[in-house]
Amino acid sequence: MGKQKLVLITLIFCLFNLNAQEKSNITFRIEPGILLFSESGNLELLLNVEPKIKISENTVIGLRFGVALNSQKFENNDGGQFSIDDQSDNAVISFVPTFDYYLNQNNYRPYVGLGLGYYLLSYIDVSPVGSADVLEGSVNNQIGFLVRGGLELGKTRLGLEYNLIPKADIELSSGQIIGTVDSGYLGLSIGFTIGGRKSQNY
Repeated sequence: MGKQKLVLITLIFCLFNLNAQEKSNITFRIEPGILLFSESGNLELLLNVEPKIKISENTVIGLRFGVALNSQKFENNDGGQFSIDDQSDNAVISFVPTFDYYLNQNNYRPYVGLGLGYYLLSYIDVSPVGSADVLEGSVNNQIGFLVRGGLELGKTRLGLEYNLIPKADIELSSGQIIGTVDSGYLGLSIGFTIGGRKSQNY
């Protein structure tokens, strides 16, 4: 991802954060977490940031910006000719509109949520067997589905989420498809809310 896109995303985060401080119906959530059952062997983390708007006593909509580190799982269709680098870090970046429903209005609030959005998949390093050359394997970005649930206590939230992302082909610049990547992941996170009135826990 280019520097211009990163700057734009940072500016969007800052603008939503400022609005969250000024408008009581808008909050901003930060959710660090870990990936569960990943097989990469590398550091497996996630980070979500999400501006949210309360639309009723039990429903909230948001726009989640997420990063999952080392969630991708590779399948090599041509192991005799190419090797896929599954040791270096990889990442999935997501932009997902969300809908959450809270099961009660108490301070101890279970919730369930859904989302459908766009997932950006990182490039993959590929090497011909027996060669030190490194080729770049491109992967098409995907539309994915988010399902999540958890529990809020005050302005702290413990959540479990699953991101269902269709498998994508790994394609060389020559057009040859050498394998697939499964970027779906299950994550556990703890969230912290900024903004909103003290009586609003979402």
